[in-house]
Amino acid sequence: MAEPISTSSTAAVAVTGIGAVSLMPGVDAATVLGAFAGAAVFALNSDELSNGKKIAFLMLSIVIGWLTAPLAAALIAALLPGDLHVSHGVGALVASAVMVKVLLALIRLADKSDRLMSGLRGTRRPHDGGDQ
Repeated sequence: MAEPISTSSTAAVAVTGIGAVSLMPGVDAATVLGAFAGAAVFALNSDELSNGKKIAFLMLSIVIGWLTAPLAAALIAALLPGDLHVSHGVGALVASAVMVKVLLALIRLADKSDRLMSGLRGTRRPHDGGDQ
């Protein structure tokens, strides 16, 4: 278990950094905070990852959420009934919580591309008893 002083120090540094970025001119504070919140949700639900990978994916998730916030907000607004406006902060939260999982799934799928292609063609390779 981590020491309480180191955990609280890390949290204080993270919150200070996110707060400082949201104060920069031209940066939407809601988008930055939404991206951080979504990344935190992703990192806290990633039990199978080591702490180093969680930190790396947390930072990657913040960047992805920040960059894809307008697209995610537009997709959410399109799925909702009526003419609703969805904040970029909400889009950032959803994008940063979901996109790293989607990218990891696509990477796993690309690693098994030979099975995917044979499935699309309707041909099956004989099973060799290896990895399923």
